[in-house]
Amino acid sequence: MKSKNLIALTAAVVLTVALVFVTLSGLSFGDTTLVKPVNEALSLGLDLRGGVYTVFRADRGDMDEAEFSSKLAATRDVLINRLSSQGYTEASVSLQGEDALRVEIPDVTDPSAVVKLIGTPAHLEFKEPSGRVIMEGKDLVRVSPTLDTTTNRYVVSFKLSDEAAAAFANATGRLVGRPISIVLDGTVISAPTVSQRISGGQGQITLGSAMTLAESFEEATNLSMLIMSGALPLDIHETETRAISATLGEDAIVKAVRAGIIGMALVMLFMLVIYRLPGLMADIALVWYICLVMLLLGAFRIQLTLPGLAGILLGIGMAVDANVVIFERFRDELKNSENTLSDAVRAGFKNALSAILDGNITTLIAAFVLMFFGTGSVKGFSYTLAVSVFVSVFSALVISRVLLSLAVGLGVDKLSLYTRPYRNFSGFSAVALYKKLRLVPVVIILAALIVSVAGGLRLGLDFTGGTMLEYEVNDTFETADVTSLIRQKGFTDSQVSKLQTEQGMTGLLIRLKLDENDSTTETILDGLNAALKEKYPDIAFKSMEHAGATSSATLVKNALKSLAWALGLMLIYIAIRFDLPSGLAALVALAHDALIMSAFMIFMGHWYQINSSFIAALLTIVGYSINDTIVVFDRVRENARLMQDADKPVIVDTSVSQSLSRTVNTTVTTLMTVVLMYLLGAASIREFTFPLIVGMLAGTVSSNLIAAPLWVRLKTNSDNRKARRAEKYKEDEAIEPEGDGSHNAKA
Repeated sequence: MKSKNLIALTAAVVLTVALVFVTLSGLSFGDTTLVKPVNEALSLGLDLRGGVYTVFRADRGDMDEAEFSSKLAATRDVLINRLSSQGYTEASVSLQGEDALRVEIPDVTDPSAVVKLIGTPAHLEFKEPSGRVIMEGKDLVRVSPTLDTTTNRYVVSFKLSDEAAAAFANATGRLVGRPISIVLDGTVISAPTVSQRISGGQGQITLGSAMTLAESFEEATNLSMLIMSGALPLDIHETETRAISATLGEDAIVKAVRAGIIGMALVMLFMLVIYRLPGLMADIALVWYICLVMLLLGAFRIQLTLPGLAGILLGIGMAVDANVVIFERFRDELKNSENTLSDAVRAGFKNALSAILDGNITTLIAAFVLMFFGTGSVKGFSYTLAVSVFVSVFSALVISRVLLSLAVGLGVDKLSLYTRPYRNFSGFSAVALYKKLRLVPVVIILAALIVSVAGGLRLGLDFTGGTMLEYEVNDTFETADVTSLIRQKGFTDSQVSKLQTEQGMTGLLIRLKLDENDSTTETILDGLNAALKEKYPDIAFKSMEHAGATSSATLVKNALKSLAWALGLMLIYIAIRFDLPSGLAALVALAHDALIMSAFMIFMGHWYQINSSFIAALLTIVGYSINDTIVVFDRVRENARLMQDADKPVIVDTSVSQSLSRTVNTTVTTLMTVVLMYLLGAASIREFTFPLIVGMLAGTVSSNLIAAPLWVRLKTNSDNRKARRAEKYKEDEAIEPEGDGSHNAKA
């Protein structure tokens, strides 16, 4: 038996080494590439790799300013949705100047591919046989190829806006048996015959009955793209297309990867020192986690951006946390002298299962809601988060368990290899600390509110827009050097990118905040130009134009809507799995974390602004903190069954004390990578990691010192209400009706 375990464990280690090799180098069979190397397979976003941008000018026509601005913003939202449907969830569309839209698409090297992805913008009309226009392209909400299971061929499905649905229903009711022409820039691209009245704003366009499945898919896809190309509120035309470098700086990804590798090495060393042989098995499982996540992201072409890195970091934290929870339970079982090592392994995994599943399911709820409602970077974050969570559960519950069981099966029974003395937290009282410190976060949040009212909320370029300066450098330069120079001039929030010119990537694009109405703006700009001229003598200023926000109001609105839905579904899940007081306490803890993060961003407003990176950090902490809270509540639920005669504060203090080792170890391991990214990363990475660090610390505090003690109060109030209702019910039962219809109480 020992020899079989040794062979199996050796095979597992060899397989792990092979997995790392395949991830880094790829796998080919002859001329066929089965797996691409990770550096080629990963699709990086505009912030990490760069891509292509295109400027589209809109035709104002005879519209007034208000109508044109409204339709230009609506056109931006349509383009964002169109790019998301093509898989480019991290693409950005922003207003440029007074009448243009700037579309930036990541991980695209061919500028002509932009037009193919978006579709050639054109004017679309649906016309009756008489030539009367029924509706225009702006009335279309969604168009896509869909498989018709009755005919086993693809059709073109479409959905209309609420305003157009009624008009289209009336028109199709009158035109049954007659065609409706779909006209793109004066050319009829399709003329389907109306078979019945189309009500409800949704319908289908069927194609030729003689087509094969593949032919119908190609035809439906092409027609969908043509129709969508004209489904814009405004007519726009391309004026400029060029390649652009990473918006976070060329060295950002290199520094982030370097910090991540060092951080992971420290995490593995920590697990090995603290948990010894089980820690070694967890380290091997963590290698599997990293490789599988990279392979899956590459296989599904999920774009990896700064928010995506947050999803991976959260997954690493949850993978480590799952192992920590298991090993803490394993250590508890070893205290029982009657348990063998095999018994302790089985019991440890069994006792940890509910906490791991509940914690990861609540995080997946958030991921799927963000996936459904989110747009842009929020949607991209959700994809990465979902993949990370699934793989983290697999690595902890399957790979770690198999490896640890094989190691135990070797017959190595020296306890010092499996555990070490831990600090005893039995005297720790979360309830007492909650009573002493509960006003501290309130004071912090109120102070931040006062600061924000007095000084204003410092929103970054992503939300406010700014000024876009373009230069011709005619020499090699590093974006990090330009960023440093800009910061020396007092601009804490800027974006620096290289642009493609005839000489290569020698154009310089700078986004920063300049108030056009400020009399000092010209002086500031002259000072910046002089500093650039001193560093790059051949630099030439080309243009200055207003740059709109890359994070639109729609993106923020959808992010908030997604968060509200996620919190609501989390509350329902926790209420079902635990109880309603647990769900309410968990939401209060999450609100605490979000407010504390926002407060510290306000306090540090001179160095860090609230931008899309902060939104990504906020969403990450929601997943991180809820998982932390679930582990504590799992102990509370278990101890409530075991300590039925104990008071609720005693149950909570016992539960928090028992899980405190796990809390400390998980927080330390998760912070290792994030802190290193802050210390070693580029300035743009620090804007993301700073709120993450604050949020992780706030989440650790809230899970143990807010959520758990608050449960005592909420549960006590709930039980008291139930007791009063039961007492009232008994009193009502004690009243008997008399024959004359009157009611008299019993003596």
